[in-house]
Amino acid sequence: MEIKNWYELTFEIETNLEEIIIWKLNDLGISSYAFEILLNNKNNKKVIIWLPNSNWSESLRIKLVKNIKEVLDKNNYQTNCFEWNLIEQEDWISSWKKYWGPELVGDNLLVLPCWLELPEEYKNKKVIKIDPGAAFGTGSHPTTSLCLEELEKISLSSKKILDIGSGSGILSIAARSFGASKIYSIDNDYLAINSTESNFRLNFGNLDNLKTYLGSFDGLVSKYTLKNFDFILCNILAEVIKGIIPDIRNCLKIDGEVILSGILNSQKDEIIKLLNASNLRINDVSSKKDWVCITAQKIP
Repeated sequence: MEIKNWYELTFEIETNLEEIIIWKLNDLGISSYAFEILLNNKNNKKVIIWLPNSNWSESLRIKLVKNIKEVLDKNNYQTNCFEWNLIEQEDWISSWKKYWGPELVGDNLLVLPCWLELPEEYKNKKVIKIDPGAAFGTGSHPTTSLCLEELEKISLSSKKILDIGSGSGILSIAARSFGASKIYSIDNDYLAINSTESNFRLNFGNLDNLKTYLGSFDGLVSKYTLKNFDFILCNILAEVIKGIIPDIRNCLKIDGEVILSGILNSQKDEIIKLLNASNLRINDVSSKKDWVCITAQKIP
């Protein structure tokens, strides 16, 4: 399906509310958004959200504003200044691109928008080229950068990888760049699957080491033989993670590891309890801003 036009929603927030807005947008399945620093008010940011017009009726747009207002109200911030505009595909692409630049992640990774040339000062970095399209996962969000930093620490040479909620494909691409030989990518959004495949091809020229699956993880596990993975990468919402931990364990080989992200600090303890209950030993916990990444290992 070709998207012709987009709704653009803008509103202002206090800067310290950025993480909670990101969490809410991810919770609602909204992945195309940006934050702009206001020159006349350093304490506030403008939020810009883009929504494909074919998917967002007037009633859904009204409900979205209501959901955002409820989150802001709970955090003692009130506003009625929500502005809607209808923009064409070309204008959306231009708007999206202006918020993107090269993004350094960890010690050796550079996430590079595909329309930019590689800056000379980054020529020694391991480059991941990304065309974000409508899929989430640019490397700039703490949940993604935490996963990428964790991948840098481990040996992936000739390993079999499962990427749950692949989005733009950035984690699958990183895993292949670090030597993984077989990558299986899952997402329940066809736009994300398309993005994963096109970005993988952008980086490697083919899809020889990639298999993609469209659907929910629990449904795909029962339909296909998804077993004996060395590593599982899972950067999705904590509420979803809670329900799939037993299936994640079943997909891992003995001593295989899972890297979980998309977890708020306040959700960490509950996730760790569920992992321990499924005989998944905690190997590492890292954090950035309000977000946590947990690495756990399957034990007999």
